[in-house]
Amino acid sequence: MTHSESWNQNFELLRAYIQEHHHLPDKKKVENRGLLSWAKYQRKRIKAGAMDEEKVRLFEKLMDSRSKEHTGGRRKA
Repeated sequence: MTHSESWNQNFELLRAYIQEHHHLPDKKKVENRGLLSWAKYQRKRIKAGAMDEEKVRLFEKLMDSRSKEHTGGRRKA
C-alpha cells in the first residue's frame, strides 16, 4: 500500500468515526487510539507545512465538521 493509499484509508476511517460520534476518538479507549494518534500527527504535519494543500483542505474540513458541543470530557465554563 502506498503512503497516499494509507492516508486515504485512515482519513476515511476517521471520517466515518466522526460522522457516527461527532467527535474525535476518546484517548482512553484502546480500540480507537490509533485513529486519534493519526489525527494528531496530521495536525503536526500541517503545522510543519509537510502536507500537500489538498490533504490539508480535506483534513481541516473534516475537523470543522465535528460537534461544537463535545469538550473532550472537560466541562465548559
